[in-house]
Amino acid sequence: MTTIRMLVFAAAAVAMIALTGLVVPPAAPAVAAAAPIHPAVIASMQGTGDGRATFFVLLAEQADLSPAYAITDWGARGQWVVDALQAAADSSQAPLLRALESPSVRGHVAQARPFWIVNTIAVYGDRQAADFLARQPGVAQILPEVKLELPEVLVEEPSDSPETVEWNIAKINADDVWALGYTGAGMVVANLDTGVDYTHPALVSKYRGNLGTGASGPFDHNYNWYDPYWNTTFPQALPWQAGGTVPSGHGTHVMGTMVGSAGANQIGVAPDAQWIATFGCCPDNVTLLAALQWHLAPTRLDGSSPNPALRAHALQNSWGGSGGSSIYAQAMAALKASGMFVSASAGNNGPSCGTLTSPGDLGSVFSVGGTRSDDMIYAYSSRGPNPFSSQTGPDLVAPGVGVRSSVPGGYYQEYTGTSMAGPHVVGAVALLWQA
Repeated sequence: MTTIRMLVFAAAAVAMIALTGLVVPPAAPAVAAAAPIHPAVIASMQGTGDGRATFFVLLAEQADLSPAYAITDWGARGQWVVDALQAAADSSQAPLLRALESPSVRGHVAQARPFWIVNTIAVYGDRQAADFLARQPGVAQILPEVKLELPEVLVEEPSDSPETVEWNIAKINADDVWALGYTGAGMVVANLDTGVDYTHPALVSKYRGNLGTGASGPFDHNYNWYDPYWNTTFPQALPWQAGGTVPSGHGTHVMGTMVGSAGANQIGVAPDAQWIATFGCCPDNVTLLAALQWHLAPTRLDGSSPNPALRAHALQNSWGGSGGSSIYAQAMAALKASGMFVSASAGNNGPSCGTLTSPGDLGSVFSVGGTRSDDMIYAYSSRGPNPFSSQTGPDLVAPGVGVRSSVPGGYYQEYTGTSMAGPHVVGAVALLWQA
């Protein structure tokens, strides 16, 4: 009986529509939920005079880089990764970049810089801009700048008393590998740091931009040096903080441990490897991301004509920030997919557990802790477990206490910290890959 009543009611409704011309409108399409805006984005805007701050618009579309692992040619593999990343970024970012030019939004955005190593757009804008972008199709998250820092290192008195082979080099048996004929020849290593004094006697002949054989060059800095912050045109030690005035010797010291040698100053693990470098640490996240992108596809000094075939074989990252960054996770994964070995110092936040810093907490990098000359762990070396994944970290340890290496001006000095440990691993990779 109930079924009959329902059929009669339905028939009557159809008849009423036919008689009156009434058409029932279709249900309105569901409005897509806005992408989440990280609370730190809003907080950062409240702390500025103009209500604006830098934030990152992370898009949902991500390139599948897994086919790259089957490509054996170095140049072809790098180019394939770059092409895949750029294709994903171009197609998904274009509507957003057009939207940012609309009159209703233009006044709320001061700057916008797209990247492709991560499918993201760095925006300097206000709350209205963040809200607008969060509502756009294809946007996954609105993320804040991550606080970056140069890990604090202990600096000893200047040391100009070289050993034939420094203790840390002998500790990892690098000199024994040299005796077998493997010194890193044919390999290129890099660091993303505070810059490198390329004129240092222990480094100048190993610089890939040195077209000669000695300290006088000639030199070509295209594809061998990149500074997206200070815009310098040749490798040099630079202040690591925004607005800084005192150049930091950190990057020069790190590079020396990778490749440095000059007479009795045998300070580097792979003395016949070549090096290239970027200034990327650590004024802001935009500078760092630009440097990482360059490492995947080095360019001329003016940023033109990128060539992934000229990327380094191994990259050292002796910088750190708050953990779990999805932006840096994607950037490091892209570098790894290109075939590069990516090392990161674990950080100097120990001895407590769970103190790894990013990028040392990311699965696509090799995280390195520090040890003393007696093989005991350096007290302040950051420890696992990794608070952001189930992976073990650090992956291994290397000498990090009282490491003598190059500093700007042609000098040598002992530094202590996991920043000094990581470059041992990059140098060792150069030896192994040559073999």
